[in-house]
Amino acid sequence: MKTRCASALALFVFLAPLVPAGSSSPPDTPEGKRIQALLEAFDAGTPEAIRVFISANFAATALNESPVEQRAQRLGGMAQQIGPLEFHSVTKASGPEIAFLAKSKKSGEWIEVGMRFEPGPPNGIVGMRFEPSEGPGAVHGEKKGSDAEVAAAAHAVLQSKAMAGEFSGVVLIAHDGKPFFHEAVGLAERDFAVPNRPDTKFNLGSINKAFTQVAIAQLAEQGKLSFSDTIRKHIPDYPNAAADKITIQQLVTMTSGLGDIFGEKYDAMPKDRLRSLADFLPLFVNEPLLFEPGTGRRYSNAGYIVLGLIVEKVSGERYYDYVRRHVFAPVGMTDTDAWAQDAIVPNRAVGYTRQESRGGAADKTERANIYALPGRSSSAGGGYSTALDLLRFDQALRGDKLLSAAYGDWFFSGKASPPAPGAKPAASRPAERSGGFGIAGGTAGVNAVLETDLDTGYTIVVLSNLDPPSAESVGRTMRELLGLK
Repeated sequence: MKTRCASALALFVFLAPLVPAGSSSPPDTPEGKRIQALLEAFDAGTPEAIRVFISANFAATALNESPVEQRAQRLGGMAQQIGPLEFHSVTKASGPEIAFLAKSKKSGEWIEVGMRFEPGPPNGIVGMRFEPSEGPGAVHGEKKGSDAEVAAAAHAVLQSKAMAGEFSGVVLIAHDGKPFFHEAVGLAERDFAVPNRPDTKFNLGSINKAFTQVAIAQLAEQGKLSFSDTIRKHIPDYPNAAADKITIQQLVTMTSGLGDIFGEKYDAMPKDRLRSLADFLPLFVNEPLLFEPGTGRRYSNAGYIVLGLIVEKVSGERYYDYVRRHVFAPVGMTDTDAWAQDAIVPNRAVGYTRQESRGGAADKTERANIYALPGRSSSAGGGYSTALDLLRFDQALRGDKLLSAAYGDWFFSGKASPPAPGAKPAASRPAERSGGFGIAGGTAGVNAVLETDLDTGYTIVVLSNLDPPSAESVGRTMRELLGLK
């Protein structure tokens, strides 16, 4: 269940212009010099170059929240992934952020990079984002009029994509928690031509990881665990010595060295045997670490399985029961759960895929995805929900109904530095809660997107029962309609 390259997608409001867009090199401003420093660090590509860039260019307040080494792990991983960058142009520059378009010299793909700065001299960096782009000429758009006009344009987009066979699912757009567009297209079940409805339940893929993060944070708030605890402290019988050194913080931020649950072992295992979190352990528990904990970052479904097992040990409840009682029920998410694939669940969409099976089948005709999915979802992903329930989750996080204000700040900040025990919200709450986050999930016949913009109050939910990037493509178009890029 893969997410996009940005695990915490930041969406920022832009104010008065600082520098013109479309220049051929970074502008000769303090912000432009920081862009040039980033380009040089990515050209070098070494851990030392990344550390030097961070030390020289990040604000002291940002480094207090997340030290140089933590930031170097994440930014170094991004540098390795996309390689050196060729600067193209500034796309927006205003208020607290400058954004620029660059081309990866490694892959040839276009990427938009945003830097957010502290408000006064020396204008150090307080946050960064990397987001795929369609390239020059398709980088930014203005909001398409009123919310009603956005809704009309969104309707036309959905109808067009449904007619082309590119999307089947539900889209919801809300402003300050109130939906002004909520529409379903396509079929939830094709054998009997059952249409998707606005309240149809869809597989979420990795969006479930956000529920696991909330569960861990709740238990930390209650003093039942610490982010510095090792796996061994809470799972004494964990059958790998790595449990003695991997911390909960490293599991959350995917810096533990644990890898994936998918691969040859997953392909060979009868999927109906995967019914509990413990059933997933044989897929990875005896595998060597990809790197020493804390020295790198790699997307890790295995790490989120372990986080779910820690929730079970600490709470005394099955993971599925815990999130149902403490995450879903308190905010009215009555259509969200980890139903087994063979359970009878009214109004649940069947996923349809054209992906080749890893077993070697070359037939790319569309088929139901049931044989690609585990018998039951996990704390790493695969549960089911509706667009309205995800909006309820989004609003509960914004309103500090699931987490305290301090842990809410942690959730929206990218989860780098958990609050100290008994911590209160940061004094600069507006800065902590500016921007937003986005998370996506996808596998065969599954694609889902939840994006929230704290500055403008918009929320976008896109749920699809087709292969990626069916939902992500629609989500990108919805952002463009709203002027959020």
